[in-house]
Amino acid sequence: MKPRKRNNSPTRATYRARSWAVALIALLVFTERSVAETFDKGSLLDSLQTSATEARRTGLVIAAEKVMPSVVSITVLQKQTYSYSPFYSSPFFSFDDFFKDLFPKEYEREIQGLGSGFILTEDGKVITNAHVVADATTIKVTLANGETFDAAVIGLDEALDLALLELKQAPPGLKPVKFGNSDDLMIGEWAIALGNPFGFLIADAKPSVTVGVISASGRRVSTGEGKRFSYSGVIQTDAAINPGNSGGPLTNIAGEVIGINSFIFTKSGGSEGLGFAIPINQVKKFIYELESHESRRLAWLGIGVQTLTSDMARALGIPGTNGIIINQVFDSTPASQAKLSEAWVIISANGINYASEADWQMMEQGLFVGDSVQLQGITDQGKSFTRTLFAAEYEPPPTEQIPSLGIEVMDLDPATRYRYNIRSREGVYITAVKASGEGANLGISEGDVILAYGNHNVANVDELKKAVKAEKEPASLIIERDGGRYRLYRGYY
Repeated sequence: MKPRKRNNSPTRATYRARSWAVALIALLVFTERSVAETFDKGSLLDSLQTSATEARRTGLVIAAEKVMPSVVSITVLQKQTYSYSPFYSSPFFSFDDFFKDLFPKEYEREIQGLGSGFILTEDGKVITNAHVVADATTIKVTLANGETFDAAVIGLDEALDLALLELKQAPPGLKPVKFGNSDDLMIGEWAIALGNPFGFLIADAKPSVTVGVISASGRRVSTGEGKRFSYSGVIQTDAAINPGNSGGPLTNIAGEVIGINSFIFTKSGGSEGLGFAIPINQVKKFIYELESHESRRLAWLGIGVQTLTSDMARALGIPGTNGIIINQVFDSTPASQAKLSEAWVIISANGINYASEADWQMMEQGLFVGDSVQLQGITDQGKSFTRTLFAAEYEPPPTEQIPSLGIEVMDLDPATRYRYNIRSREGVYITAVKASGEGANLGISEGDVILAYGNHNVANVDELKKAVKAEKEPASLIIERDGGRYRLYRGYY
């Protein structure tokens, strides 16, 4: 019997196994080569970095990038003159007469002020706060790229705390901001504040960015600084506004400017989440007034008001003490045309409640010609009323010269009182003072109200003329200045 030969030829299973092995080896080789090539080129890492960058570029970042090139830093120099005497002043005896050569009465010092602003036009118009550049002798504007230019004030309104500047020799390529609409703000929406905090203590002209939300709108705020700057209808935000940010833009998440950062409430000196901005729609009106009329026209409604007290409310039979009472309606004004009457009580204007004469004055000083104001209140018969008034232009009384004093004056009228927050109801308003005149020597300044000249009370310009004629060298004057009453003594200034 012959032995059986061993079959060494591959079986079908063997072929299948070899095929799988070859395919697996090929896959491993291809995968290893692909991974190696991927890591060699760094494309996977780049892809991850790109994705991370895109995730970081939020709407806030994009909005800030749009506005940053338009933000500027403003540096001003101001000469401040102040008076000081180490001796007690008496109307009967003056120590200054004996020591005037040893102790000068007036001192001058130069101080530096800092603030922010932003570009409005390609030809170099810049907007900022009035308090940033008020009384400045020199104004320097530094762009975000570090270039610095001289600037001049072409329009300033202290009642609004707004100032329009113009760069001298403005460079090409300036990037103006885009305006938003401050009338359609949503409480809780994002707010971005830009500016140059602490000026050049941070050695970089690029603006800083802080983020918060719109906390409230339509706020009324008095700064308490003699009411020189009072604000009505301002935006409240918790975006940090630090010293040096005044005048910078407040924007929404679309990169549109909705306000001008103006001031904060603080106990520490830094931001505590209570920042305020002037609405951009008010800025638009200010710019229009400057372009069309060179300065803001004085607007008014034609009524005089006073705070409603509990005694007045009882006497008139008015329930409660909320509101302000009309004590005068002027002829041929929006108020007379709307048939308002004395003794009517105004409770609200444009949906905002008013409880004092000061609040009303703050609202009126922010009015522009043509603004609509819807009033709601109670008549003297106890009935509710609603009236819509449109602010009209007010022509102030003519000015007159008092040559012997070197001053220009006018009668104190209701519109002037409301515009400049003057408490006195009678007096003579000073519109200009000659630097070397007798009025300046007496200590009179522009914006003062003369209430008494020597022994004569002064209610109007005619009475001032008579007083000046009767007393050549009065011992003292009584004036109102920044909301306070002062006696100026001859020889002190």
